[in-house]
Amino acid sequence: MRKYIAKIHLIIGLGIGFLFFITAFSGALYTWEPEFSYITYHQKVPSEDRSFISISDIKNTLKTEFPEGDFRTALFRDSESAIEVLIYVPGTYYHAYLNPYSGELIHLQDMNKGWINFLKKLHRNFLLGPFGRELVHWVTLLALVMLISGLVIWWPGNGKPGKHMFLIKWSASPKKLNYDLHNILGFYASWILIFAIGTGIFWGFSLVRETLKELSGENEKTWETPISIPVSTDPKIANEEILNSLIQEYHSKHPNSEVRISIPHKSDEAIHLSVINPNKGINAVDHFHHDQYNGKLLSGNFQNGLAQDRSTFSKINGLVYEVHFGSVWGLPGRILAFLGSLIGASLPITGFIVWLNKRKRKPTKN
Repeated sequence: MRKYIAKIHLIIGLGIGFLFFITAFSGALYTWEPEFSYITYHQKVPSEDRSFISISDIKNTLKTEFPEGDFRTALFRDSESAIEVLIYVPGTYYHAYLNPYSGELIHLQDMNKGWINFLKKLHRNFLLGPFGRELVHWVTLLALVMLISGLVIWWPGNGKPGKHMFLIKWSASPKKLNYDLHNILGFYASWILIFAIGTGIFWGFSLVRETLKELSGENEKTWETPISIPVSTDPKIANEEILNSLIQEYHSKHPNSEVRISIPHKSDEAIHLSVINPNKGINAVDHFHHDQYNGKLLSGNFQNGLAQDRSTFSKINGLVYEVHFGSVWGLPGRILAFLGSLIGASLPITGFIVWLNKRKRKPTKN
């Protein structure tokens, strides 16, 4: 049985090794996307002792600097971070970073361009579009089989593993050292990678998501839509005074949180505000909806509501995202995700060398 499992492990490893290396290595780097973006997009600003700019100020800046863009959302963060503005244009979208005190445009980034976006697409679809995305899903599924089979092979056929199976002997010969790097580091990394890969499978296969929806009762739930009621036959969409008032109110009420406001684009659309605590994760985000014509808070059974009212499936979905990137455990978790993915990227290389060394040892037949 062990020989059969080892054969499966080898075949899968040789078949997806290169693609798994790309997925794991790009994933390891993408773990630090928030920090990369913060530096690359010049998001740090000096703190000033004055109020943040209004939605009207943002619109004025965009009208001058990027008039062709369609302003969608604005994310107000702490006193030393630029305001992040989401802008749509045909075929792509941009993030504009504005000084929160002066409204000056600091950086404008086409989110379909740049090395950070290249890294994201490399991880998600090998730069091959929808076909590549599907390929990543199957590579991920096969990688899970490869990891589990590797753990089975790692466990000794007789008895319990000895201490030598947990510690790398750095003074060993190159062949033995490579074997240990594959065998021992692979053992440690597998416990991290199983979670990272398992959450990737959740995203990759609709069958998994739909099954969880059915089991959690999500499919039986009905949600209401927050609606703004026009007060005239010719309503003015997204009244700036109300938008300005709401963002000021929420940012004052939640000084230690980030606040995102969405700009309505339809006459019956509500103003959507999200209150985000950066240290508590996705499942702690509170969503609020206001009538765009009078600013009143709307109540109802909304899918995006208070964190405490999130459905079981929504909580699972949020947890999946945080487990995948390791952020569920804060910075230590992200470091573990980074190291696990980095070691994972090395396994196809060390495994291939192990295979070559074994082939060289085999006697040639006359």
